[in-house]
Amino acid sequence: MNDAARVDPQNAEILIERARSLIPALRQRSKQATADRRLPQETIADFQRLGLTRCLQPAMFGGFASDYRVFSKMLRTLAQGCGSSAWVAGVHGEHSWVVGNLSEQAQRDVWSENPHAVASASFAPSGSAEPVAGGHRLSGRWGFASGCDYAQWVLLGSMAKTSGAPQSRMFLVPIGRVEIIDDWDVIGLCGTGSKSITVKDVLVPATHSVSLHELKTGTAPGAAVHDNPLYRTPRNLLALFTLSSVIVGLAERAVAEFVEFTRERRSRGLRVADLEAVQLMVAEAAAQAEAAALIGEHTIERNTSMVEGSQKIDAEQVAWSRRNASYSTQLAHSAVKLIFEAAGGTALYATNPLQEIFRDITAASAHLSLSWHRAAPYYGQIRLGLPVDFDTL
Repeated sequence: MNDAARVDPQNAEILIERARSLIPALRQRSKQATADRRLPQETIADFQRLGLTRCLQPAMFGGFASDYRVFSKMLRTLAQGCGSSAWVAGVHGEHSWVVGNLSEQAQRDVWSENPHAVASASFAPSGSAEPVAGGHRLSGRWGFASGCDYAQWVLLGSMAKTSGAPQSRMFLVPIGRVEIIDDWDVIGLCGTGSKSITVKDVLVPATHSVSLHELKTGTAPGAAVHDNPLYRTPRNLLALFTLSSVIVGLAERAVAEFVEFTRERRSRGLRVADLEAVQLMVAEAAAQAEAAALIGEHTIERNTSMVEGSQKIDAEQVAWSRRNASYSTQLAHSAVKLIFEAAGGTALYATNPLQEIFRDITAASAHLSLSWHRAAPYYGQIRLGLPVDFDTL
């Protein structure tokens, strides 16, 4: 194994520095990622060489088995280089956590021969899953499978028929059993290659699926395989911070980029930095980006500490977490819009990094799970004493 990729579970924070070392290369490759609508192979090779997608992978298979405190900061750092690259690193890295929640047999099938294997996913319950002897037969079409071109496996959500009400489940399928549809032609996060996937009558063994209820309550099979509290963490307590961390990183970069090229910039004979309006916009955008980061850090720290301390996780805690991930996203998005407005016409040029950041954060903030109008009401309902079903969170 390359020395750079050697894993020391006690030193997972080295991943943040490794991510920082990639920033110049990611910036240089960002235009290629946009043009190709997928990450360059060199970027995927760097992720593997530096072990960046192994942050949440179980130690049993050579992963860092770290936590979201490190994972979030690593993603924010990668976003300083390229939003699409950070997004794919986040998706691949988070799904190693999901795989770590499946049966030990499924985990061995994924990592025994290739400890660097990663999974793409589409969690929306599409398609159909027919129960058969030994598992389910899966068919259908799923969208937004980020990083699927470089994945060895894919996680697909579907409603599975039962003797009672249909059950929402996640199915693990080898990439060779799916068809990738090249339909990712978008305005932002172009390099994520979030294409659609079709599956036709694939048998998925019972060992290779898990109910969403188990993932949401931290009671999936992986909780009995690993001692690490990460694998008994309710999924929605932390998963949204994969995406919001990338968004916060983009906002942090937008402020830094604008400040850098505005300090000495002149327009119509005036030094732009002397304009009070610009000073106010920088101050407000910086405050929003910093607040977004602090909200994420505080929520991740509190949630991780609760799980590590074996404290009960109730619906209000999950709703609070979803609210915070969404609100952090709103703040970060607002910061970038403010910076883009402050930059004026110069930000419209393809050579200006703010143009790419603006497109990427617009696309990222549109993710349904981060929508304020979808996430916030649950918390409001609980605070007002109204009933909320844990499984809907």
